[in-house]
Amino acid sequence: MTTEEKLDIIEYAKKQGLLPFLQYFDIFSAGDIREKFLQQLVGYVYADARQKEEISDLLDEFEKNRIFCMPLKGIRTKEYYPATELRTMGDLDFLYKKEQTLELKEVMKNLGFEYEGEAAKHDHYRKNGLTVEMHRSLVPAESKAYRYFQDSWKRATPEKEYIYQMSLEDHYIYTLYHLIEHFIRGGIGIRMVLDIYILSNQPQIDHEYIKNELETLGIKKFEENIRHLSKVWFEDEAYNQKDLELETYIVNGGIFGKEENMVKNTKVLYRSGTGFLIHTIFPSYRSMQTVFSWLRSPLLLPAAWAVRFKNVWTKRRQNIHLQFERASKIKTEEKEIVQQQREFFKRMGLYL
Repeated sequence: MTTEEKLDIIEYAKKQGLLPFLQYFDIFSAGDIREKFLQQLVGYVYADARQKEEISDLLDEFEKNRIFCMPLKGIRTKEYYPATELRTMGDLDFLYKKEQTLELKEVMKNLGFEYEGEAAKHDHYRKNGLTVEMHRSLVPAESKAYRYFQDSWKRATPEKEYIYQMSLEDHYIYTLYHLIEHFIRGGIGIRMVLDIYILSNQPQIDHEYIKNELETLGIKKFEENIRHLSKVWFEDEAYNQKDLELETYIVNGGIFGKEENMVKNTKVLYRSGTGFLIHTIFPSYRSMQTVFSWLRSPLLLPAAWAVRFKNVWTKRRQNIHLQFERASKIKTEEKEIVQQQREFFKRMGLYL
């Protein structure tokens, strides 16, 4: 294998969030690219150690200040990987109770985090390049599964007085649903499928419970398809036609898919760029209630939109440009392509 080919593999592994796995192949940890690869690997190990230290500090402060909290996503999934640095992670995600927003802001400020505004379901905090997303809800208010995931606090168990944990089964279901959100929005990468494989193969997991819950959510068929693909990739299962379709959709994107899929899928969901912009700029009353606790009447909705736009403009102005750019590209999509995409989702077990 040439040096150029090795470097291409390293770049692709980085794009998929899988670079630390290359340490188990001698061709990367020895020879002509050894120094370059090890420098990058050390960066991932350092990031993992820093994140673990920050998570520990945050949980200690949440407990001390009586902030109800539940670690989410990669924080939990890391626990099931052979080594935590193998499961790379960008942001740190926690669920909290939105009625504690003011107390939470004070705790985060005392820890040195700068508040960077709110999104549909979480608040952004940042410190020295590290982003923490504090979720008020697990899914958007307009999601079909909103009511289902609102019960997550009831199903979770306390590790301390204020720190809660989902069961492995509920964590798996949420991980799958989060994957679906990205799958529909623009696609997913290999790492998300690996998460499903690793979690679903934990010996203690209750598959019967998961099956029943997935039937309730209407995503059992999709889960079967994505889990089968994970066995094709990471075991010796034979390909079927759906595996080939899923693989094609997945492998050409990054961790969270690619722009081409995002454009097509947005047209499937919103029919036009204008429809997407209206949904983005003027979220529904129900959605905005998850952002602003003071929004107790539809009459206050215009004020909430104004506050939200001001926050986005001052804290995340770049996001405005990205959304308008995304909307402009939707116009170029042909009806036939959109219909094909809608039928693809149906074959995979998703009915939009």
